[in-house]
Amino acid sequence: MTAIILALTALLLLLTRIIGVRQMLMAIILVRPSCDRVLDVAKAAFGQSSGPGAAINALMIAMAIVALVHVPEAILSAPLLAWGSFLLLAAASLLHTANLRGGTQDFLDIVTYAAAFVLPYVLVNNGKAVARCLTVALASSVVPSAFALVEIAMRPAILTGSQRLQSTFTHPNIFAFYIVGEVTLLLYLRCSTRFKLSASMRRAAFAYAVYLVFLLLLTTTRSAWLAMLLIMAGYSIVVDRRWLLPLLALPATLLIPGVSDRLSDLEFGTIDGGFTHLNSLAWRQVLWDDTFKWLANNPPGFFGYGLGSFQSYLPLFFSRGKGLNGVGPHNAFLQIYFEMGIAGLASFVFLLATVATRLISGLGKDFAGCFTGLMLCIGFVIVCYSDNLLGYLQFEWFFWFTMGTMCASARLANELSHARCDSTRFEPALSQRG
Repeated sequence: MTAIILALTALLLLLTRIIGVRQMLMAIILVRPSCDRVLDVAKAAFGQSSGPGAAINALMIAMAIVALVHVPEAILSAPLLAWGSFLLLAAASLLHTANLRGGTQDFLDIVTYAAAFVLPYVLVNNGKAVARCLTVALASSVVPSAFALVEIAMRPAILTGSQRLQSTFTHPNIFAFYIVGEVTLLLYLRCSTRFKLSASMRRAAFAYAVYLVFLLLLTTTRSAWLAMLLIMAGYSIVVDRRWLLPLLALPATLLIPGVSDRLSDLEFGTIDGGFTHLNSLAWRQVLWDDTFKWLANNPPGFFGYGLGSFQSYLPLFFSRGKGLNGVGPHNAFLQIYFEMGIAGLASFVFLLATVATRLISGLGKDFAGCFTGLMLCIGFVIVCYSDNLLGYLQFEWFFWFTMGTMCASARLANELSHARCDSTRFEPALSQRG
């Protein structure tokens, strides 16, 4: 399988050389969200832990390196320096991890997330490029949203809440977080001053957003519901109050069996009584409490226990995790703190802060658009709190690619403003010379 991955990587690199980095990046972002199940089937067929998807990951990293080589001054920008520090600490943690193989895989995944941010941030140099990137990010949802209808037709129990919708993704939660990102992107495209949508396109965007929210309800992912609710509430209050009307229809969603059952589930299984079946939120709370109790006596220190090590230490403090494979902390912040220590957690928070700061710097030129981007960051933090987000590659790629494009857009707006100020400053001198 390794030989196949290397050959496929070489083929993709050759194709990139022919069509260009920008075109290959757009193709990957457009197609990749539709490929998870196919790639998993291919990986299972060969009985390997890695499959053809590894070739695409390697290509993303290679393209990011090429982009930085051509635009080396971008390395000194705050977001890329923040990414560099986080990656450096993640790599250093591998030196003392108890799970080198798993930690290495996690590290390579994180490097691809950085690449998804770096590529648009470095390559986007005008308004047309911004529009192209975000249009492709939005278009990537067409196949998953269409396949969702096929899945519902094949499994009608999804409509009753007995099963969960996951579309082309490998888990309903990943699809749910992806939908949250796509709906927020639709809001951004509607309100940003960098885009001028026609009346018909705005109506189509609204209809598509409503459809995606309906699919989100069928995933029965409560943290995604909360993130979407806060994003839409913030957008409605600050940017466009007409969107308060759809929020008034929220009580009607309780008529959907899966929604009402998922919410009522929070009332049962809340007490840990040995073999008592806990609901998912209570199970997470027990896991977090046991983890923090163990960490109180065994602090992770400045650099943590090493990337990928949480699973190795889990049997020491969480009895409900015995015999279970792949049980993560279900909290990205806790995972980073456990595996990368205080330094890693501080670096990750700094990374999010630099991205938010870049968007804040653009509020004066594109208030509605940058505010919506900030709401997406808040949604990201919410889902980080409740799930193993570092392992959700498709959502991470979408989020960081979108953030990289939005940050590049804010940077371009500021550069254009400075250029106008400079030209205005020199106009009197030029007129006197004339």
